[in-house]
Amino acid sequence: MVLSMDRWVGKVAVVTGASAGIGAAIAEQLVEKGLKVAALARRKERLDELAKKLANKKGKLYPVKTDISKEEDILNAFKWIKENLGPVHILVNNAGILKMGSTLTDGDTETWRNVFDVNVLGLCIATREAVRDMKANNVDGHVIHINSIVGHQVHPMPGVNVYSASKYAVTALAETLRLELNSQKSRIKITSLSPGAVLTEIATGVLDELTIKTMEKDKILDAQDVADAVVYALSTPPHVQVVALARRKERLDELANKLANKKGKLYPVKTDISKEEDILNAFKWIKENLGPVHILVNNAGIVKAGNTLTDGDTESWRDVFNVNVLGLCIATREAVRDMKANNVDGHIIHINSTAGHQVPPIPGVNVYPASKHGVTALAETLRIELNSQKSRIKITSLSPGLVLTEIVTGAFDKLIKTMEKDKQILDAQDVADAVVYVLSTPPHVQIQELAIRPIAGINFSELKE
Repeated sequence: MVLSMDRWVGKVAVVTGASAGIGAAIAEQLVEKGLKVAALARRKERLDELAKKLANKKGKLYPVKTDISKEEDILNAFKWIKENLGPVHILVNNAGILKMGSTLTDGDTETWRNVFDVNVLGLCIATREAVRDMKANNVDGHVIHINSIVGHQVHPMPGVNVYSASKYAVTALAETLRLELNSQKSRIKITSLSPGAVLTEIATGVLDELTIKTMEKDKILDAQDVADAVVYALSTPPHVQVVALARRKERLDELANKLANKKGKLYPVKTDISKEEDILNAFKWIKENLGPVHILVNNAGIVKAGNTLTDGDTESWRDVFNVNVLGLCIATREAVRDMKANNVDGHIIHINSTAGHQVPPIPGVNVYPASKHGVTALAETLRIELNSQKSRIKITSLSPGLVLTEIVTGAFDKLIKTMEKDKQILDAQDVADAVVYVLSTPPHVQIQELAIRPIAGINFSELKE
């Protein structure tokens, strides 16, 4: 897989809330990549300034005055885009508001209504219009919702009232749209992008000066970090929906020979991840021969399909947990110990699975989803531990959908050819590219969870056969 923005050059992207902060940064990036960007916002004077700033770039920015809380404004904006720019290929739903200061027990109804009108209903209307336009013009486009981590977990901040609820709604809307498009065999992509606290006008408007200075000092996210994530999502190939220890040393030797003339070097280390002694010996060898560990990718994993939880084999279950959970814990512990001992701000990446967030309706996977749900919890637990220790070590959980590997071909051999033909399955390179993207982020940016799926949906009823 090659990450590239080339297919979007000259195409139309719509960015809401584009007059400042995240929206402006996204619009600027897309213009620099050669797109025609319809920038929607209430403050047209800000949009005009941004258009002048980007006048000599590869693409062009078109200011469109729009109040996202008003349906008529949104409809008129899309009408103007259709008549003046052409078919919509990308929609970035960035517009959002946060009204701090009151609680759910004493809040103002109109304030709550404004939050939902912009963050939820406005997003729905813009999405509907963009998808209608994409379908009418046979465009395999991309819809990106700028969500928030508070759309997945409510943070203990008094005064945010309905904001978290509005972002939880965005999480559900993204998944609902994905399922709708999938049922229609559509190739339109949908991505929900959930940053943590970002230093924008929203933040500076609701937080005190001391808090802002502390946030700047501690290097919270800035708008450019989110814009970079948008470009990554758009750069994935059409079939991808955004997400060297081994037992077989002969395979590692072959890989080392293949990579002999590359910039770096691969060192084969025969290791059975289900055995603690093997893992400890591997890290000992690495320490003595290579030096401090900077990156750990916990990729080893097994699935033992074929029996159920009501008639399964205990040893098979134990094998799955020993590799997928306990082996991961041991390797992580040893890597973090080494990083701390050498003052290394390293990066741990758990190769998780979408099955670690939602159990697939496939009889015979038995304890595999449970092991991956364990990985989801372990990533978050480690993040909280490291954060409490003021550590700069990063932790990322990367959750791909079904990937064409030996694990899958061994468990579901009959359907692999059909799934591969219809692009219902990711390949290993898609996951590797996601790892490289995560590792490429600046030191202050932590991608906590990244899910990648094939754009075409899987017919789970066929997998049951």
